[in-house]
Amino acid sequence: MRHPAALLCVAILFTACGGGSAPESGEAAPSGSFDIVEATVDDVHAALAGALPLLDGSRLSCVTLAEMYRARIFAHNNNPQPNGGLPIRGVLSLNLAAIAQAEALDAAYARDGGIGDRPLHCMPVLLKDNYDTHDHPSTSGSYAMLGHQAGIDAESVRGLRDAGALILGKANQDEFAYFTTGFSARAIQVTNPYNTLESPAGSSSGTGASIAASFAIGGTGSDTCQSIRHPSSVNGLVGIRPSLGVVSQHGIFPLSHARDTGGPMTRTVRDAALMLTAMASVDERDFRTLEFPAAERPDSYTRFLDRQTHGVAGRNIGVLRQLGSNTEPYGTGEQGALIAAAVERLEAMGANIYDIHLPEFSSRGAGNQNFDANDYFNVFESDGGQSPRRCLTSLNSGTANDRGDCFGMQGILETGRVGPRSVALLAVNATGDPDAAGTQEALDAMAAERAYVTGIMDALVDADGEPVRDENGEQVRLDAFVLSPGPTGGRTCDLGSTTHMGSIVVPVGFDASAAGPMDREGRGVPRGMEIFVRRFDEGTGIGIAYDYEQATQHRAPPMIAPGPLSGSETIASFNARLQQALMVAASAAPEDIPVETLLEAITTLFGTRPDGAQD
Repeated sequence: MRHPAALLCVAILFTACGGGSAPESGEAAPSGSFDIVEATVDDVHAALAGALPLLDGSRLSCVTLAEMYRARIFAHNNNPQPNGGLPIRGVLSLNLAAIAQAEALDAAYARDGGIGDRPLHCMPVLLKDNYDTHDHPSTSGSYAMLGHQAGIDAESVRGLRDAGALILGKANQDEFAYFTTGFSARAIQVTNPYNTLESPAGSSSGTGASIAASFAIGGTGSDTCQSIRHPSSVNGLVGIRPSLGVVSQHGIFPLSHARDTGGPMTRTVRDAALMLTAMASVDERDFRTLEFPAAERPDSYTRFLDRQTHGVAGRNIGVLRQLGSNTEPYGTGEQGALIAAAVERLEAMGANIYDIHLPEFSSRGAGNQNFDANDYFNVFESDGGQSPRRCLTSLNSGTANDRGDCFGMQGILETGRVGPRSVALLAVNATGDPDAAGTQEALDAMAAERAYVTGIMDALVDADGEPVRDENGEQVRLDAFVLSPGPTGGRTCDLGSTTHMGSIVVPVGFDASAAGPMDREGRGVPRGMEIFVRRFDEGTGIGIAYDYEQATQHRAPPMIAPGPLSGSETIASFNARLQQALMVAASAAPEDIPVETLLEAITTLFGTRPDGAQD
């Protein structure tokens, strides 16, 4: 999706139009020295140990690393890029406590004589803005949620911190995760750093663009239907949508508890495996995690990074040829060709390739956001969170989860601060029964779809329903199958969201048809393929993805330019500038809806006004 040219100067906001004259950056530092561009966790640990010095020969500290990433964000995030003329705007806000965290990590490193039991020690991480943190607000990309401050970390964030991750701040997202284009009421438009006229995809758009641009080493996304997978694909990243129940939903603002899951987004499979290990847990607050007991969980997903034991050779891998009525889920156009080439490479690496057809698949869901949001707010408040908001709408808050006392402006809808692209959808969701969780019938229908897909993987049949047999005459059992995570191939995201099964996206190359006018190499925008596995079998997908990644090395950084005035930036001015972006561009993106306009929408939907007046 290309952004309209009319957004050019709106998105630029505080910087002169034109793209800047500073030299582009994206190349790695000279061999043998540390640079944050494309850095991995292993690089950071080598630099901390002195094995990979900085350019000036000095040794890295965690505080220095935090300052380096902050400076890179200041220089590049808001600067109009030569390729497309728009800024990236992946980072929404920076955490004032990050330097103090880095100091504590440096102290722990000195105490332990190294990284100790912290596999993510000093790994800079950006969290999607719907993840709660005790030291930094979360707003789900909406002005309506300003002042929303959690008392404790989301469970997955707790795991990241315990593993040593350094939380730099929050990444932009589509408001309330409603869309997949990177448009936030708070920071206007996230763009793709490879060509800022191309979509970054969403709703985890800010995370995707930020990690691609080396604003952090890792980031988190949340995926209801493609929101980790699609932005990972178009930003050249590795993204894991884990099976529902691997990562706790606690502390992540919900869209649908029946389909939502958090997961990692990184530039390498190894870093994604490290992050998933830290984010995953059994959590009594999320009954879904109890379906994957601790005794059945791997101690670390990094144990699948053994190419001989867990790689491609000998695997039975399918290519998805039909998904319900969709006959092109394997991808079309240039992305389809890239995935086809990837399949050929998998076969050359020793995989047995088969077609898989799922003609009876149907997308399923259960529950509604109004109930799920009430559930979130109840836990949020019991954990000591403070927020001016307490429900989706005070006109239909219900009694479940103690939401019956949500009044007036405590409702998100009543604030008048929800963006115009999102307000109608929020209002519709707010009409859902606030006291009704998903029915067992709906949940059973989702489980039936999972059983259908798993059954076909266990005993493969062809398009006519006839058994597919291997060279020994045995009916084929697939280890995994591949498909397109977007943008081509139709709507494939429902497969994982409905079945609660896991998948991992890995880069397969660049789509030259999406190259911008300033793309010197003409390589275009990255594309990925999705490797789909059984529920709770993320290790198989990680092993296949790692082997393929190491054999192909498709990942390459975008060429982006720094702004000339970034040296005078501060965290306070950076955060304030993005928060005020809407006000500056109100004529082009009027998120601050006039009260009467909102009252009219509420009256139409509910037949009454929040002030009690009647039409």
